[in-house]
Amino acid sequence: MKSITPRTKPHLVTLILLASLSAFASNVFLPSLPHMADDFGTTTGVMGLSVGVFFAASAVYQIIAGPVSDNIGRRPVLLFALVVFTVASLGCAYAPSVEAFLTLRAIQAASAIAMALARAVVRDTVPADRAGSQIAYVTMGMSVVPMLSPAVGGLLETHLGWQATFLLCAGVGFGLLVLTYHDLGETAPDMGRPIGQQFAGYGALLRSPRFWGYSMAAALGSGAFFSYLGGAPYVGRVVFGLSAQELGFVFGAPAVGYFFGNFTSGRFSARAGIHPMILGGLLITSSGAAMRGISTGPSIRSH
Repeated sequence: MKSITPRTKPHLVTLILLASLSAFASNVFLPSLPHMADDFGTTTGVMGLSVGVFFAASAVYQIIAGPVSDNIGRRPVLLFALVVFTVASLGCAYAPSVEAFLTLRAIQAASAIAMALARAVVRDTVPADRAGSQIAYVTMGMSVVPMLSPAVGGLLETHLGWQATFLLCAGVGFGLLVLTYHDLGETAPDMGRPIGQQFAGYGALLRSPRFWGYSMAAALGSGAFFSYLGGAPYVGRVVFGLSAQELGFVFGAPAVGYFFGNFTSGRFSARAGIHPMILGGLLITSSGAAMRGISTGPSIRSH
């Protein structure tokens, strides 16, 4: 086992796993939503809030984690986030009410810190001209998780109950905590910058048209996928009559496109240019969403 020193560069696999944790936690339990609604005595719509709560909390955590990690370092923030995620995952498995479960899901979203800081570590340790491609390959590797985790969650829910999916999350979080402790040194180039000074720079960022263009492109592109995550359990179970196990396998389909999209970005972004790639990706996403709405609309309206 290697000795951890300042500036120790982690293995690529560690970065992929850190970047994948949030996607795993947000996807693995989705086939179980209808049964979870029955157990908590609520509706599928209320249980669907667990998706929105998770991503809303993720956004808040990432805004805070960036400046804090610039101030005290990537390593302690990552280790703390993994501890929080592991404990919250255990809490989700034994939540006594839907309110407690939703609260713990918001806390479990600390996994988003691992996703954000894994990319920051790439920028810390890889030259600028290679960072974009390296991040794309990390993201491509993490896209395998949404393909596999719903299928795993469906199998667990069928044979062991939905609680098993959150116990699995806790086990994954603990294992990644151990791996990160032994494999990731401190990579932040300039620590100690006051957090208030960092937040003061947000004003210039918010006044930048380029920032809003990139942010809205990412938000609208991701929004199509997140709306699918929230609505697909109801559509799959009620409209198409899929079992939890079948629903778990179906959930992996969009991740195939996500995988190849990131592969294409890593391979061709430097050659084609970032703006044509963004435009092309948004056009493909919009076309796919429109065709999906046309094909499923009559079935949904009949219910």
